[in-house]
Amino acid sequence: MPTKPDKTQFNRSSYLMLAACVALVAAGLWWTFGSPGTTTAQQKKKGPPTISVLAGKAQRKDVPFRVESLGTVQPLITVSIRSRVDSQVVKVHFEDGAKVNEGDLLFTLDSRAIDAQILQAEATLSRDKAQLEKAYRDVERISGLAAKGTLSQVAEADAKTNVEVLKATVAQDEANLQNLRVLRSYYDVKAPVSGRIGVANVRQGAIVRSADSGTPLATINQIAPIYVAFGVPERFIPELRAAGDKATVEVAFQNELTLSGGKVAFIENTVDPQTGTILVRGIFGNGDEKLWPGTLASVRVTLRTDPNLVTVPAEAVQSGQKGNFVFVVENNIARVRAVKVLRTMDGEAVLSEGLNGDETVVTDGQLSLRDGSRVDIKTRQAGS
Repeated sequence: MPTKPDKTQFNRSSYLMLAACVALVAAGLWWTFGSPGTTTAQQKKKGPPTISVLAGKAQRKDVPFRVESLGTVQPLITVSIRSRVDSQVVKVHFEDGAKVNEGDLLFTLDSRAIDAQILQAEATLSRDKAQLEKAYRDVERISGLAAKGTLSQVAEADAKTNVEVLKATVAQDEANLQNLRVLRSYYDVKAPVSGRIGVANVRQGAIVRSADSGTPLATINQIAPIYVAFGVPERFIPELRAAGDKATVEVAFQNELTLSGGKVAFIENTVDPQTGTILVRGIFGNGDEKLWPGTLASVRVTLRTDPNLVTVPAEAVQSGQKGNFVFVVENNIARVRAVKVLRTMDGEAVLSEGLNGDETVVTDGQLSLRDGSRVDIKTRQAGS
C-alpha cells in the first residue's frame, strides 16, 4: 500500500523555501540601497542636491515706452463720384482699379444740349455788347448837339440811361454765360483727388441722374498718404498727449510685413465708454502703396524712451504672496530677490527696483528652487 505523506515534513520544506525567498529579497535591497547607516553618512557628505536650471542676464539699457494695439488701415480721403446733371454716359476714361490723379477725366456725359445753350448765350452777349457800343456813340453825338442847343437835355439824359440799361444787360448776359459754362463742366466728370479708383458702376450708354442717391459712378480712395486707425487705453492718454508729434508708429501685418516711420496725426476728443479706449490715427507716406485700405494690422506706438532701466527676461519674474521676485544665482547658489516690475515688453520685464543690472537670473526651473538651493546652469539647446 502507498505511504501517506508526512505533514510535518511538508510544512518544514515550505518554511525553508519562504525563508530563502526573504533572504534573497533582503540581499537585493542591501545591494541596491546599502545599509541605513551608510546611506545617511553619504547624504551628509554630499549635501543638498544640485538642481539644473536655465539662466539669463539682467542688464541696463534705454527702454522705449510703447503701447500696442490692433488697427485698421484707412484711406486719407474717400470720394464717391456722382453726376450733378441728368445725362447719358458717352465714354468711361479709366480702367477699374487704376491710379488716377486730381483733374483726370473719368466720365464724359452727353453735353449737346448745354453746348447749344452756351452758343445761344454767347450770341446774345455779342448782340448786347454791340448795342452798348452804339449807345455810347449815341451819347457822344447827342451830348454834342445838346451843347449847341440843337437837342434838349432830356434827350441827352435818355441816351445816357440807355447806356446804363445796356451795361446791365451785358453784365446779365455774361453772368448767364458763366453759369452755363459751369454747368457744362459737370458733363466732364473729373477726379477731385489723387488715389486709387474702384470699379466703374456705369458704362457707356447708361443714363445717370443728379437725384440718384444710390450707387455712385465710382469711388476714389486717397492712399498716399494713408491712415492707420487704432484704439489706445484711456490710462495712456497723458503720455500720448505729452508725446505729441514725437510719438512714432509702427505696423506689422500677417504676411510679416513691418513698416515704421508713421506719426500720430489725430487723437479723438472723446473716450469710447464701451471699450475704454480713445481713437488715434497714425499717418504714413505710403508712396509705395504697401498699406492698403481695410487691412488689419498690429500697431506699436512709441511714446518716449526711458533711459538706464534694468531689464530681465520676462520668464525670470515669479509671483509670490509678497509680490514679484526673481532667483539670482551667486556662486551657484540661488537667492530670492524681490523686484518691482514697471511693464513687460518684447519678452523682457522692465524693473524699477530689486536689481542692479549685472546679475544672473534663473529663467527656467524655478519650481524646484528655494532660497539657498544649489544650482547648475545649463545651456539651452538649439530649437528647444
